Amino acid sequence: MISDDVRRQIAAGESNITAFIADPADIDHIAATVAGFLNANGGILFIGVAQSGKIVGVGSDIEAEERRREIEHHLRDRISPEALFTVSVDVEKDRPIITIEVPQGRDGPYAVNRAFYVRRGASTVQFDDATLSQFLRNRAIETQRWERRPSVGMLDSDISFPEINRLMADAQRTGRFDFTGREDGMSLLGRLGLLSGGDPTQAADVLFGKEPELRHPQCRVRYIRYESDKVGDRFADDRWISGPLGLVFDQLVERLAATVHIQATFEPGNPVRQDRPTYSMAALREGVVNALAHRDYADFSSGVTISVFPGRIEIWNSGKLPSALKIADLKKVHPSIPTNPDITFILYLRGLMDRLGRGTQKILLGCRELGARPPRWESKASGITLTIYSASNSDVDPVFLNERQRRLIERLRPGDVVRATDYMVEEDISERQARRDLSDMDAAGLLEKVGSARATAYRRTEREV
Repeated sequence: MISDDVRRQIAAGESNITAFIADPADIDHIAATVAGFLNANGGILFIGVAQSGKIVGVGSDIEAEERRREIEHHLRDRISPEALFTVSVDVEKDRPIITIEVPQGRDGPYAVNRAFYVRRGASTVQFDDATLSQFLRNRAIETQRWERRPSVGMLDSDISFPEINRLMADAQRTGRFDFTGREDGMSLLGRLGLLSGGDPTQAADVLFGKEPELRHPQCRVRYIRYESDKVGDRFADDRWISGPLGLVFDQLVERLAATVHIQATFEPGNPVRQDRPTYSMAALREGVVNALAHRDYADFSSGVTISVFPGRIEIWNSGKLPSALKIADLKKVHPSIPTNPDITFILYLRGLMDRLGRGTQKILLGCRELGARPPRWESKASGITLTIYSASNSDVDPVFLNERQRRLIERLRPGDVVRATDYMVEEDISERQARRDLSDMDAAGLLEKVGSARATAYRRTEREV
């Protein structure tokens, strides 16, 4: 089913970041729209939605998946240079639609059969000569990003060709890239934009280097398991994990899976035992791949650290939120602004990343389905930390509420929203006290902060006291 956020986006109509195309066979229009988003600020294209916003669908479920693959194949073939976007099938009231999520491009201008397009307002228009010249001037003065620079000192013998073969097998399985089957490893890296002047880029080193940490020590990931919930207490495990990024991901997920236990519970009135894991593996996988994709690789002091405590797992990476996003945006569908698009694209081809801008939604959903405390993101100058809490009742911090807070929680149902000004009037307290009460309940996972500044409100979660 389509999420409420996407449903609201469709209901709001076409804009500079939203486009509708009813006919999935109109591939020229689809390609131009995707290129237009790439050359602007990104956006989402909904296929099977009329200009009025009415969902008309793209056929049956089977037809929708076939059309999805055809559209992705045509877009990869027609748009140049190689671009990052995701093509997915969503269903609304038994009517499948195809959703193409497009981040802002980093290597434009992007062309469709040598024609350049850009999104302006609710329309996609072709570049005129003056716009194209200005676009090229702006790109010329941009500093080449870290992942596109040659990896100094890397030789052909340093490349893990088995990892390249894994990429080809995974991409063929997901249907996200069309390999001819005749490419050797180096020519394939060239097709994927991972060569610079014939030499592997730093992104290629991170992804396919046998020992990338020799040239880029910041690529290593630290994994720590604590014996108690206190930071700095005794370690049960403390190690550095390195190698090609895909293998690093596999090792991290394997170690996290070993910390997940199955707990037996009995619900009131139901004599049948319910078995549930202490953590959602889908949430943990998403948290790990997001950290590996969005971290800052350019800083030698940067990195990723995964800290496992008895009651929570913290995933820290040295990246920063783009200026257009705030922490509150991570809890809803948001535009994807990849820090390392080349690395992100390979993770997408391998099926390790799914839909752009939706990873945080999978983390929230995975925790909610287990009845765990909502995950928390924290952004500091040193980086971003994601905390995922255990669903084990014995591991969840007890919640202590004052009488005001208890009255509020008793009358709110999951999904209900309250504002500080309303709570202040109802309880006859100061605005400062009202905000403190609501903030405490947000920290306890009973409420979830939405909006910002004067639009700030708090939504009741499904966590019980």
